[in-house]
Amino acid sequence: MKQDLINPDLFGNDAGEDEHPEVLNSYFIDKQEFLPFFSPDRKLGFVRSRKGMGKSALLSEAMYRRQLSDEGELLLYVKASDLIALQVVDTSSPAALVHGWQQRMCSRINLELGSTLRFAVSDDATTLVEGAELTGFRGRNLVGALLDRLKIKAAGFELSRERVDIGDSQALLRRFSERKDIKAWLYVDDVDATFLNTDAERLKVSTFFSACRNLANSVEGLNIRASVRTDVWSIVKQHDEALDKCEQYMLDLKWSTEESGRIIEKKISAFYLRTHGAIPETRSTTRLVFKEPFPWGRRLLSAFRPIHILSAGRPRWATQLCRIAGGHAYQLGHNLIGMGDIKSSLKEYGQSRLSDLYKEHRHQCAEIEILVETFAGGPAQFTTDLLLDRVRTHIIAKHGMPVLDGISIQPREMAVGHFLFRIGFINARDENVDDGPLGFIRFEDRPQLLSSNQNRDDGLPWEIHPSYRTVLRIGDVQSRTPLKKPTRPGGFRRRSSAQPGADPHTLLQQLLLSGCGTSSSQPPSDPRSFPPPPGTRRTSPASRPRVSSCSPRRASPSRWTSTSTAGNRPRPTTSWT
Repeated sequence: MKQDLINPDLFGNDAGEDEHPEVLNSYFIDKQEFLPFFSPDRKLGFVRSRKGMGKSALLSEAMYRRQLSDEGELLLYVKASDLIALQVVDTSSPAALVHGWQQRMCSRINLELGSTLRFAVSDDATTLVEGAELTGFRGRNLVGALLDRLKIKAAGFELSRERVDIGDSQALLRRFSERKDIKAWLYVDDVDATFLNTDAERLKVSTFFSACRNLANSVEGLNIRASVRTDVWSIVKQHDEALDKCEQYMLDLKWSTEESGRIIEKKISAFYLRTHGAIPETRSTTRLVFKEPFPWGRRLLSAFRPIHILSAGRPRWATQLCRIAGGHAYQLGHNLIGMGDIKSSLKEYGQSRLSDLYKEHRHQCAEIEILVETFAGGPAQFTTDLLLDRVRTHIIAKHGMPVLDGISIQPREMAVGHFLFRIGFINARDENVDDGPLGFIRFEDRPQLLSSNQNRDDGLPWEIHPSYRTVLRIGDVQSRTPLKKPTRPGGFRRRSSAQPGADPHTLLQQLLLSGCGTSSSQPPSDPRSFPPPPGTRRTSPASRPRVSSCSPRRASPSRWTSTSTAGNRPRPTTSWT
């Protein structure tokens, strides 16, 4: 139904922790590597990924599955900011910060115990755990130790019972009093929220993970799950060698193209099941929403493949892209989302992606806007030499060497290129792939690229990610469509060698393009090695007459022709393949 295209529930909630647990479970995709994270036998587990990959959703799903097991466990889902606000602790040293995080986690469990047992105490001394008390918990079941402590602490106060069913309350009290092997699960999200690359922030994050490891290994009956962003972890790990011991508990969350397709399909299926009933087996789930196949380059593909590449494999980005495209299709009266709706959404979508990129990685590089905007209005694809040359001439020469992750790295040009690769602004492009024209090599696939001169690129070119091209007006160097000549006066006119003040780089390009130094029937060996002058665009080779002389009077028109009047940035034709 066309109305479904603008239903905010069609593609799920952007924030996994805000989704209803049953709805999230209905479209959650299981993976083999999730098993240790869900297992009660594993006391400690951390999930690491970029923003929008589903870390919060994984924590929520893990907690929901423990609820379904109904084993009488104490389950807590908290934000790190809630723990910080709970109790003021000593922050004078890293050891004190580790101890403080343990105090906060125990205090939060204490509050949950009080809530579960349905009583309230009038003094914070009963619920807030003091640092000296942690030593007494070592080797004991944490819930039992906290419960014993709670009874002792509360002995001098009047307990006020709430009006609840007495049988239920007594059963809870008896269960917690008689059993000493009750497990507590603590799910901590957003440890790195609003992270800034300062000494205090790095210590705050790194000591949290050390505190989790120390507490989980020193007491019984406590399981901890937490999340962290990949970019934050790469920074704090440089400053705290103790985090090396936490690597064994890490789960790196990422999704393949097919898994992204399954997520989209299950979201649609779950939505239709809730709103219209089960989908007939004869109907294709995705074709209830998408006008498939999608044209992509010279191929026709399932909708999820272009969506996966445009969303960089991030489920949140895919949801946002589909939602914007759905709104565009609805406004045009379309019953289904087509590739045209996806393309028409890329400017609005790209603005959000660019904003996310700056917010996500500004703590790694304060000049990230300069790095990215340097590529605006240029080509989409570069060889490694051209990429590093652009970094050298447009970034380092004009603005100096940016500080990356708080340190300066040599060689400088390659460090900047590697950073752009690491944050996903550029990817390596491999045309020799088996699954169609989606051969993008991400940093997660080949982190060694652009890190040394021994193997800079695997022989592959580099491409700016398609999600940023429209908003930055970045063209595709593979486009060979002839462009119209300027129709208004004042358009770009190529300087000839006879004109004084001509740019030497432009003169050299003109000589090569006009055939100087080559036979009249042989084009230059590699004219693409010269980037276009500002305000120009490559034209089709077939549209250029061959010349046999270097004379300026007989020279052929330049390979680069204007697309706008002088002083205006050109508007390149964008291709997403």
